[in-house]
Amino acid sequence: MSAPSLRWRLVLLAALTIAVALSVAGLSLVLIFERHIERRIEQELDVKLTELLSAFALDASGPQLSRALSDPRYEQPLSGAYWQIFDERAPALQSRSLWDQTIAARPPGESVGRAYEISWPKGVTLYTLDREVTLENGGSPRAFRLAVALDHADADALRQSFINDVAKALGAIGAVLLIGSWLQINLGLRPLAKLRRRLGAIHDGQTARLDGVFPAEVAPLAEDFNLLLARNEDMLRRARERAGALAHGLKTPLTILSGEARRLDSLNMPVAAATLREQLGLMRNHVERELARARSHGSASPGGLHTDARRSVARLIDLVSRMPQGRAMRFDNSLAASLTLQIDPDDFGEIIGNLLDNARKYARASVRVSAALAEGLVTLTIDDDGPGIPPELRGRLAERGERASEELEGSGLGLAIVRDLLADYGAALTIADSPDGGCRMQFTMPGAVRAAAPQAALKPQPGRPAGAAAVPAAE
Repeated sequence: MSAPSLRWRLVLLAALTIAVALSVAGLSLVLIFERHIERRIEQELDVKLTELLSAFALDASGPQLSRALSDPRYEQPLSGAYWQIFDERAPALQSRSLWDQTIAARPPGESVGRAYEISWPKGVTLYTLDREVTLENGGSPRAFRLAVALDHADADALRQSFINDVAKALGAIGAVLLIGSWLQINLGLRPLAKLRRRLGAIHDGQTARLDGVFPAEVAPLAEDFNLLLARNEDMLRRARERAGALAHGLKTPLTILSGEARRLDSLNMPVAAATLREQLGLMRNHVERELARARSHGSASPGGLHTDARRSVARLIDLVSRMPQGRAMRFDNSLAASLTLQIDPDDFGEIIGNLLDNARKYARASVRVSAALAEGLVTLTIDDDGPGIPPELRGRLAERGERASEELEGSGLGLAIVRDLLADYGAALTIADSPDGGCRMQFTMPGAVRAAAPQAALKPQPGRPAGAAAVPAAE
């Protein structure tokens, strides 16, 4: 299971950061707005209380207003604007808007001259400001409390309206910031996308190195990767050279031991000679199979993984047709001229060479090579018109030394080597009955199949022609 992409991680982090920042900004703006509203209401209450104080008078008949107050809401019941005058804690005068309610006294702890809140039934809250005054009437001082109040609902409506406007504005700002972050992330990650395309080109065999100019943050990675590719190619080259040296180094001792087996026959020691020849055969088979695997590039080899299939098969057919029984046989190469396979040319020559040589041994008159393309994969088929292979033998033919017939030449290693090489590319060899009456050998190559580009010739290995099979094949 792969981890979330770096792009989406950055987008989610940017979205979270933007959301938190805008939430803090919105909350701060609402709190600032509330403070300004409260100050504005307090200023309005102070103006209304000053007007009430200037109109309040005390004569022989008691407390009264010398003139009408300017706010018309005082005359409308429960309009949201109220005033009341208390005489010894009892209401003496009040606005008509209070109806049957009263303005409660200042809660304990509230400072004189500062607005405070009081609650009414049904969730009504009032901003209230009051002041105590003392007037004389006939030489007798009397204390009064004058209070004005405004309904909190108006401030709540303004606050909610402000919140809605701020939410819309911050939402638009957030959308712009998110789009900007997306563009910034895509531009910032573009070098990584370029790096991925270059890696894909290496995987497809279009190039052998990470070429191009990269930013300073990515350039060291590209340089280190190119050094790793170069080191891998050098190690592969040296391994193939050592494999060839091993083959030459073992050839002389095996030849000498074969001569010793013949000498034992001449000394009338057939049992010892047969045992020696049997062990020499096992040694030769094991060495040949391991050398073939060592020569394989495999699907992980960077660059050079494209082969002109038709041209490679034509060269191999030309080689196989020169072998015994090959000249009398008809080879049909029906591969399209534009077909290229994602496989190293040497490995393809090893695989097809063994399969063609195998078909040559058992076919009566014809061998046909064909291919079918589907969903980016190519299935390559080799049919012959020979006797075929019984189903009970097909699973054993890939084992070391297993052969379909002991009458024909060969070591029995061909199909085992083919299966090993195909396994390096994630492919498998299947054996079935051919429509031509004989045997069908078939495998499907993974990866891209493209129209043929100019291909380099098959790279010959020391000691054998390009595209030739490494060992005689046998079913």
